[in-house]
Amino acid sequence: FAILLFAATVPAALFAQKANVTYMEGTASIKSSAGSLRAADFGSAVTFGESVITGPDGMVEMQLENGSTISVSQNSVFNYSYTGSGADTRPVLGTTVGKISYKLNKAAGRSPLIQGNSMVAGVRGTEFTVFAGRDGSTLLAVTGGIVDVESQGKSVELLKDEAVEVAPGKAPGAKFKWLGKELDFSSWNQGKTDGFLADPVAGITAVEAQLAGYTAALAALKGPYAEATEAWKKASARYKELAAEGDKEATKAYQKETLYPAQDARSVLILNIRYHALNYLSVRRYVVSNMYMEMKSRYPVKQTAEAKAFFARHAALIARYETDIVPELNKNDY
Repeated sequence: FAILLFAATVPAALFAQKANVTYMEGTASIKSSAGSLRAADFGSAVTFGESVITGPDGMVEMQLENGSTISVSQNSVFNYSYTGSGADTRPVLGTTVGKISYKLNKAAGRSPLIQGNSMVAGVRGTEFTVFAGRDGSTLLAVTGGIVDVESQGKSVELLKDEAVEVAPGKAPGAKFKWLGKELDFSSWNQGKTDGFLADPVAGITAVEAQLAGYTAALAALKGPYAEATEAWKKASARYKELAAEGDKEATKAYQKETLYPAQDARSVLILNIRYHALNYLSVRRYVVSNMYMEMKSRYPVKQTAEAKAFFARHAALIARYETDIVPELNKNDY
């Protein structure tokens, strides 16, 4: 059903796009949209709805149809998805965990959207690296071209040798000079973990603000989805009446002019609802769960007042997730 909806709402040229594995080392897997895992190998194709997951010794390089390249470092997760509908549909290249480097050629049509746990970015034929920290922070560093980084309604333009860090639930920080030196991701990421442990309540509160944005986006789509569903049901009922009457020309015309547009409108809303729900799931899985394990390993039984406050907020967050997000997911997402 999801594949049929996808095909109905995504332009054929975009639907055909895929990333081909051109080089790899160590352990790496590809997770399908159905939730199954397969080993990554030379020549493997990664399509929309799929993720690339590397182990501690893993590294994967991929090439898009237009020659753009994506390099997924060890202990990282890359997501390949899309957003929008019709002519406004665009690929989404997501860094969920770890370090991923991009060399993007100018694309036909709309350029890809770059996504991290705390920001989105638009690119104009460029080279850059995205770092996703364990506290939900994102750092984006540009080595060529232009990148516009946006979060919480604020944006900053990055040029060559410039970088910016975005904390979860916050606007982009002040951009700074990036002199082309390799960032030690492990040290940067450990710093993010240390910062979280210094004030875990503030850390999970910041992530809650980020997740609230996804929840708000879902809430805004529910009314239009209900209306579109009602319109689709009425159109389907009328189509069945016309088919029963045996007027093939009238049935065909109604199908083209009314039924298909109603189906497409509803399909677009379904896919955008899932887009926000899966973003929420990704942050819960790779950021919130990490925070929980860091705290649980330090306070397995006896807890400080700060730890108790953290676990209380975590429990409330999971309760909201179960109520607001789980109904929009399916078993293959877990």
